[in-house]
Amino acid sequence: MLPTWIREVGQEPLLLDPGAPLAEARENTWSLSVSAAERRSLTVQEVVTAFEDCVTSLRRRVRALGHGGSVSFYVWHDQQAGQLRCSTTTSPRDRLPFGARVDLEASLAAIVEEFLADRGAEASADPEPGDAEFVVPVWVVEVGAPVVH
Repeated sequence: MLPTWIREVGQEPLLLDPGAPLAEARENTWSLSVSAAERRSLTVQEVVTAFEDCVTSLRRRVRALGHGGSVSFYVWHDQQAGQLRCSTTTSPRDRLPFGARVDLEASLAAIVEEFLADRGAEASADPEPGDAEFVVPVWVVEVGAPVVH
């Protein structure tokens, strides 16, 4: 079911409003979770392919909406919730709405692999005092017109 749900994200309502980043986050953010049994049955490639299909759909939709600016689609593993999450925003990639530092160079395959391994119990999202600063790996891809400088 997870690959189907991911592909359906590309067809869900989409709000593109550079003046309302919080509204975009509320409307465009999806939380995806599956049972432990389904996690074990999925491959990284199946999930990555579903996200690639979702990106293709989003690119078509953004073009059809006539939005001429930058639009980013991004994916991360919410370790505390045990979910894959994804969202679409008109905010610049260096201003994604996270309270923690983000690693924008993370690969989609690595994020999916971590989610499928379900290491939530081992990898806490709350760093202990003295631990290195918590960083959220985020895969981000442009689905709108790239901004030219």
